Amino acid sequence: MKKFLLILTLLAPLAAIASEPAKNVSRSEIASIINEFRHCDGVEVVRLGRLATGALKGVIRTAGVTDPDTRKALEMIRGLRGLTVLEYEDAPSDIRYRLDRRIERALQKSELLMEAKEDDSLMRMFGTVDDTSGMVRDFVIHVPDSGTLVCLFGSMSLEVLREAMADD
Repeated sequence: MKKFLLILTLLAPLAAIASEPAKNVSRSEIASIINEFRHCDGVEVVRLGRLATGALKGVIRTAGVTDPDTRKALEMIRGLRGLTVLEYEDAPSDIRYRLDRRIERALQKSELLMEAKEDDSLMRMFGTVDDTSGMVRDFVIHVPDSGTLVCLFGSMSLEVLREAMADD
């Protein structure tokens, strides 16, 4: 009995860590922010849903399957279900400030995958990593200094993503 209690005592903290909820990117919160600001001056939004994303994959596939870079790009976007790009570099400073704060709050609850700083420019990448399948879901890149938010919704291979980042 003592052995059982000792094992249970040792495993309880591990179970608590394992049951910790994943930090998911909030698609609805990001969509709400984009919808709120999309009609503001200097704000541009490009959205590709499932159909357009599928067509994009088809174009890439026919453009050059033999080219290694094209094959890598196709592999990277295989599980992509949607793409949204928010560009607000030309927006008035008050709108940029509000957008940056709202985006930062929305992404604060997400898992930070990487942060890179070059000169004064900061780029942050978020997503949900599934260690068992080796996939990243809902990959989001935010670059406040250039007023850019890129949301890749769906799943991508973590290994292919690593390779793409290493090549650049």
